[in-house]
Amino acid sequence: MGGSNQEPPAELAPRARVLDRQLSRLVGLVNTLLDVSRLAAGRLSLEPRELDLAQMVRQMAEAFSEEFNRAGSTLSLHVDGPLLGEWDSLRLEQVLVNLLSNAVKYGGGQPVEVSLASEGPTAVLAVKDQGIGISEDGMARLFGKFERAVSERHYGGLGLGLYITRQIVEAMGGSITVRSAQGKGSTFILRLPTRPPVPTKAAAGAR
Repeated sequence: MGGSNQEPPAELAPRARVLDRQLSRLVGLVNTLLDVSRLAAGRLSLEPRELDLAQMVRQMAEAFSEEFNRAGSTLSLHVDGPLLGEWDSLRLEQVLVNLLSNAVKYGGGQPVEVSLASEGPTAVLAVKDQGIGISEDGMARLFGKFERAVSERHYGGLGLGLYITRQIVEAMGGSITVRSAQGKGSTFILRLPTRPPVPTKAAAGAR
């Protein structure tokens, strides 16, 4: 009846996992390009609400634990909590995903440290790896659109993750900087006000 041509479920599972990863990459690519389009049109919307950033960082670290294990790396947290503030949870999660993904990708299998602390009305998050590092020239263009500080052949990607990250962070009234040197790892430092910036009259009138 043709049933002999069907593959056992156990043999289909690896193919299903490959297809799932490819679909996830495709969805991520589409969302990235949509974000670039929104940024170009000035239509990046934020919906701030009170949340605990310390809890979010712990949850994201747990979500990435398998990726760090596969890379032969470890992730250690230095997080004082709770750390409450008003942020767009989806956009802030997007920022954390980009930073942790880069730490896995460029960390060379070495330990990664994530720290979070409060400095008055500002939350300060640092993601430190001991990987390949970034040249001085690479740091100068790191946050640009379609800019890459490493070989596309060896690492892939569109060069949009940190560009989008910076735009989101600045829209929240914050800043992101990097300290790095080739062969000595990188530290990305994110500073976010715990309360959203007050819109200017010009910005309010443009809505």
